[in-house]
Amino acid sequence: MMKRFLAMAVAASALAFAAPASAQSWQNINARQERLDERIDAGVRNGSLTRREASQLRAEFQEIVRIERAYRMSNGLSARERDDLDRRFDALSARIRWDRHDNQDRGNGGWQNINQRQRALDARIDAGLRDGSLSRTEAYRLRAEFQDIAMRERDYRRNGLSQAERRDLDRRFDRLSYRVEAERRDRDNRYG
Repeated sequence: MMKRFLAMAVAASALAFAAPASAQSWQNINARQERLDERIDAGVRNGSLTRREASQLRAEFQEIVRIERAYRMSNGLSARERDDLDRRFDALSARIRWDRHDNQDRGNGGWQNINQRQRALDARIDAGLRDGSLSRTEAYRLRAEFQDIAMRERDYRRNGLSQAERRDLDRRFDRLSYRVEAERRDRDNRYG
């Protein structure tokens, strides 16, 4: 009797684990919407999506929501309708991935993000410290100026970088880059 009970319990638990796995093969619209919105927001924040791209992607998403609503009004989703929605979601997901990684110009002239610029700037400052063309005080001031630019970029990124904000950051980076070179060439205060 106990063996039979244990066998039934094992079978029931196996079915309990198998049922949710098959039910999870299709995510509902809310789960997909949340994931897609998060990906779009992340793209806007890190600059891999422009505001225009994000707006277009969200408009595509709203069209899928509209289609799903129409499907549901006619006695729920059929298998064909679910397959259609899946294809549309997959296409939108691929488009988000493409737009976030397309490395298109976006009218920014090959604009580098804060991390790329920081690495390049740190390398130039380190080289200046090594060869004696920059003092520790000069290096500290240059890095502090860079941190001010980094904070401004973080503020700008909260709502996505506009072209005007990118131009402002470019001007600031260019001035700082010029200052690094000027400080390295001036040969004063190298040991101060």
